[in-house]
Amino acid sequence: MLIGLNIFNAGQFFYHLLAARILGKAYYGDLAAILSIIGEIGIIHLAIGMTIIRFIASEKKENTVNNYIKWFSWWSILVGGVIGILALVASPLIIKFLNITQPAAIYLLGPALFVSLIVSVGRSILQGLLKFDKYVLSMMAELGVRILLTVVLAALGYAVFGAMSAIVIGTLFSIFVIKFFVGTRLKGIKGARPKIQPLLKYAVPVFVQGLALTSMYTVDVLMVKHFFSPEKAGLYAAMGILGRTVFYGAAPITSVMFPLISKRYARGEGYYNIFFLSAILIGLASALIVGFFWLFSNFAILALYGSDFLEGASFLWLISLFMALVSFASLFVQFYLSIGKTEIVWPVAIASGLQAILIWFIHPDLLTVIKLSILSSALLVAALLVYFPFHARSSSKQ
Repeated sequence: MLIGLNIFNAGQFFYHLLAARILGKAYYGDLAAILSIIGEIGIIHLAIGMTIIRFIASEKKENTVNNYIKWFSWWSILVGGVIGILALVASPLIIKFLNITQPAAIYLLGPALFVSLIVSVGRSILQGLLKFDKYVLSMMAELGVRILLTVVLAALGYAVFGAMSAIVIGTLFSIFVIKFFVGTRLKGIKGARPKIQPLLKYAVPVFVQGLALTSMYTVDVLMVKHFFSPEKAGLYAAMGILGRTVFYGAAPITSVMFPLISKRYARGEGYYNIFFLSAILIGLASALIVGFFWLFSNFAILALYGSDFLEGASFLWLISLFMALVSFASLFVQFYLSIGKTEIVWPVAIASGLQAILIWFIHPDLLTVIKLSILSSALLVAALLVYFPFHARSSSKQ
């Protein structure tokens, strides 16, 4: 799975590079802002998804697992529909706040959010079943369609609207792929509805941490889009994608770690070796990527974006450092949640709120925005590290 997810993340990286080159700074700034909104709303996906993974991975009875799958799939359609409608209603406000240069693209945000929730639930089901190969295949299918259609529709002059159309169609295609893999488990009538209280008890703190953690690497993009010119916003978003390679490299490790530790914890088996190995791998990847961007930022920008984006060389390595800190924060949070330590979500929420407040009131230039983000994420990692020995003492299963 790690290899497959790294290939997918490399594809995601290529997609953003391609989009930036095709669309240019101003239009790419629009697309990056819309994708940041999808990322923020995607926290609902994360909360639901992690709950699904934990409950399915921990359940031993096959009939109960199948019933979970039927109910989760049905709920995804209902919740996705509500989110999609709300996004359509809010579209005029979003256009105004983010200074969108191609407003029509925003009206595809609702459909994109609807189908993305359905596909997110399907992928979480595959993760909970430990069918990692099929999970990766569904992601690759979506990405392939998205890249192909983005190129075609952009060439036809549809710009950001074309890129958003490609996202919707690619996600729809992935839904059919997922249904092919789990379709047999969806057959038959739904059984008794799962008890909501245990699901909510876990999902609510997961939602809080997801909202906070995702905000840490999206709120800066949204605020830059609001406070700065379209060209500056596009430049910042493009550098953010390069810096996010750290996060792309760490995400597959965390994705594999979470269900494995959840299952071991539920069975009373040891799990610390998985966590420490994950931390070492993320540390090595972060050091290599941050070091590369520190030494060769001009080369990376020229090779991947072209000379129009060279202005970002002065702060590229700082963005990658910020994303390395977010990656470590994500690792610790996912570890704590996998063993039921939901109280850890509150330091994440505080750090995210601090970052948003600081950027809102202090934003003279792009470099300051980055430094404030680094400060907030560094304080969060420090808090999560301080909590670790206390968690170890209070944990009854190791």
